[in-house]
Amino acid sequence: MSFPINATESMAITSLRNILLAALGVPVIQAQGNRVPPPPGPDYVTITPSRRGRLSTNVDSYSEATMQGSIAGTVLTVTALLDGRAEVGMALAGDNIAPGSFLVAIVDGTPGAEIWTVSPSQTVPPGLIYAGAKYLQQATLVTLQLDVHGPRSADLAQITSTVLRDDYACQAMAADGLGAQPCYTSDPVQMPFWTGEMQAENRWVIDVSMQVNPVVTVPQQFAGSAVVGVFEVDTTYPPGET
Repeated sequence: MSFPINATESMAITSLRNILLAALGVPVIQAQGNRVPPPPGPDYVTITPSRRGRLSTNVDSYSEATMQGSIAGTVLTVTALLDGRAEVGMALAGDNIAPGSFLVAIVDGTPGAEIWTVSPSQTVPPGLIYAGAKYLQQATLVTLQLDVHGPRSADLAQITSTVLRDDYACQAMAADGLGAQPCYTSDPVQMPFWTGEMQAENRWVIDVSMQVNPVVTVPQQFAGSAVVGVFEVDTTYPPGET
C-alpha cells in the first residue's frame, strides 16, 4: 500500500469538469484514452493534466489516537476509542504489535466499535493500541489543458475563460469539498485538429491552473511517556571523550 493522499488527480479533474458541464452544456471527457471514440455530438471538451508546480514548502501536522482493541490476522476490532481519532495510514504501536504495522482501511465506522484492516497479519490480544500519523501538505499549482472541439468551440472557449476567472468558479469549487480553487487561465488559442480522415476540425486550447493542497499521510510513532532527569554533563560525558 502506498501512502494515502486526500486529493487525487481524478478528484481535481472531476471538480473542474462539474463546472464545465454546467457552463457549456456539452460532453466533457478526460483525454488520452486509448481506443476511445470522441463523443457523438459536434461540440465537446477534453481535459488533459499537463503540469504540477510546487507553491510552498511542506506544511506538517500530526495526529494520534489511543484505543482498546485486539487484532486477529489483518482485522483490528476496536472496543473503545479512548482518545483522538484513527485514520487510514496511521502507524500502530503497543504491546505485541508487529513492527511496521499500520491502518490500511476502515471496514465498519461505528463509533467506539470500529473495525479496521491492518498490515501486516498478526495476532494481538485485547489491550491498548496506539495509532499515529504525520500529515504532509504541499500547496500545488495543477495545470489542466482543455481542448474545446466543434463548430461552437470559439464561443465555448470564451465562456470557459470567463467563468473560470470569476467568483462563480471559486464558489463552485469550494462547494465540492476538495479545497481546490481556480487561479487563472491562459488566453484561448485556435489550433486546428486533424481527424483520422485528415479533415481539419475547429479546436481551441486553454490552460486552466488551479491550486490544490494534497495531503499525504505517513505513519508516525509517538512516545507514551517520557522520563525527565538532571545529570552533570562533565561527569556523564567526560571532556576529551567522544
